[in-house]
Amino acid sequence: MTNNVYPIVCEMLCDAKDLTQDMLTPEMPLHHLKLDSLDYVELMVLVKREFDLTLSADMFVNNPNLTLGEVNRP
Repeated sequence: MTNNVYPIVCEMLCDAKDLTQDMLTPEMPLHHLKLDSLDYVELMVLVKREFDLTLSADMFVNNPNLTLGEVNRP
């Protein structure tokens, strides 16, 4: 994940899931965070708004082991 995307996505996930930054790594699969459908929608909206990157629901469904570091590569 680029230097700008990763910290912002981590911040959003920490807020949504009551985590701390040191609990997250770029290699961490998203499914380890036990995200629900609203978390994924928030993630898609955040990335689109902040970085003009489009993430699709299919990206998450078709890649169950998708990591935080791979989120910026739709």
